[in-house]
Amino acid sequence: MTPAEMDEILGRHYAAEAAHDLEALMGTLTADAVHDVVGDPDEALRDPSDIRRRYQQLFDDFDNERVTPVRRLYGDDFLVDESRVTARAVGTPFGLTGGNREVTYRLLHVCEFRDGGISRENVWLDVAGVVRQLNDAPASVEATAG
Repeated sequence: MTPAEMDEILGRHYAAEAAHDLEALMGTLTADAVHDVVGDPDEALRDPSDIRRRYQQLFDDFDNERVTPVRRLYGDDFLVDESRVTARAVGTPFGLTGGNREVTYRLLHVCEFRDGGISRENVWLDVAGVVRQLNDAPASVEATAG
């Protein structure tokens, strides 16, 4: 695949994440995709229903996600994408009360492509940075009322 083709697929993938559109998001993955979030207790997921569940948890924990590209490196059928993410922690990310607080964190993807989709997605995210921000910032009044 060309870098432009990989960019287009990953762009649709990020747009589906931002829109919390599980159908569109799953449509960017091959039927046999592997989804591996490094450090997640569930490790690499291969079953589409498990991958959907992981993304639903992400949607429950974060809202208004904005991905800002930092750099991208390409291989024959893979790319490495370094980004910064800004989102609202609305659920309980990593077991912490989000409190509708804004967090910004580094995100690294290594994606392999086949047959017009992402066949493997390895994700490294700065969990320590999110935890630090949620521990340091007070929850919003709106999120804690009631």
